[in-house]
Amino acid sequence: MANISKANLQDKDIRNLQPKASQYRKAVGNPKELYIWVNPSGIKTFFILHNGKTRKLGKFKQGVYGVEQAREEALKISKRLKSGADIRSDKYKLGTLFERYIKRKQANLSVGYTKKIVDQMKTYILPKFENIDIATIKFSDLLEVLDPLFNPHNPKQSRLETIHRIINHLNAIFELAINDRHIDYNPCKALHEKFPTSNRFSIKNGIDTRYAAIIHEADLKEFLTDLRDDDKMDLQTKRAVMLQILCANRPGNTASVKWEHIDLENGIWNIPATQMKMRYAHKIALSKEALKILNEQKLYCPIKSEFVFPAVTITGHISRDGIGKAIRNLGGKGKYLDKASAHGFRATFKTICTLNLAQLGILGISNKTVENALAHKELNNVRFAYERQTATIEQNRILMQWYSNYLNNIVKFI
Repeated sequence: MANISKANLQDKDIRNLQPKASQYRKAVGNPKELYIWVNPSGIKTFFILHNGKTRKLGKFKQGVYGVEQAREEALKISKRLKSGADIRSDKYKLGTLFERYIKRKQANLSVGYTKKIVDQMKTYILPKFENIDIATIKFSDLLEVLDPLFNPHNPKQSRLETIHRIINHLNAIFELAINDRHIDYNPCKALHEKFPTSNRFSIKNGIDTRYAAIIHEADLKEFLTDLRDDDKMDLQTKRAVMLQILCANRPGNTASVKWEHIDLENGIWNIPATQMKMRYAHKIALSKEALKILNEQKLYCPIKSEFVFPAVTITGHISRDGIGKAIRNLGGKGKYLDKASAHGFRATFKTICTLNLAQLGILGISNKTVENALAHKELNNVRFAYERQTATIEQNRILMQWYSNYLNNIVKFI
């Protein structure tokens, strides 16, 4: 085995430490409290030894977390230990604080969105910072991780939305430590300024950030014809796509709808507040065509499930991304990429209704009825506080049947 320095070990010295039959430790030095455990498995973990007590830092990972990073963290912690801090406290490690944060968020977020947050943090932040005391994390440390994510050369894949969401999560985590007076500075405050907003960046580069949507009748005719004549798409997915188009709701609601929320007898889809973006319950009046789709799905559903569109190979329901993928690839792989999207059919609905408001007005339908069908929240807080209902279920039913008829007059697709 190569000679190991006895003082102030470097990365090459750590690499040369060979595992033994039992765990052993080596002094790393500078500060004197910094040591490393070498496990029989080969895993090497830095730690601080102070007054007979230990505190784990991070695992040695070449190029990610080495002696330089461990020393910097250990020096900061050593200063805090001299002022009476508890060496064994893991309470303020970023990973521990993130667990507190995500538990609070779970109460107000869907399972899918919560998982998305966790996946982002596990991918970009936790690998480096999970076991680090938040008091030792600097602005430059966070910027070093986030900066490579930004892709200024491809506006369509700049990752700016992801970056700003991560910063928002980090900001909330740091605020937990500030509220406990563990730290007095939040380095996340200035991170947003280092990256342009997605909207500003897209405008600068002439990119339309809205969901791809079909708004011209000729394009809509081609799409509906492709949908009607398709014989390759899974039939359950095809019904989900049709329901998405007819009901103009959010794709996540279509993918996760349960039979208990569908009133086939009265033709109403009741979406609970917990499943709505704005956390207000929503009712969709089902057109005759939408009811036909649901009755067919109930008759030919591949498996018995609480979900209208169950996942066949795993428990749960189909993915909203699966609906979007089916739309993009309808009529050939990528045919409707950047032309149509699951969420974009809400824009199709809104555009068609807006262009035909005069005709709808004869039927007693106003723009408020259209906004109600889209489950849009009133932006004026005063009106929102007092105007508790903007459309009746009867008005909604007239509107949704009119829309279904409009589409079927273009192409009889159901």
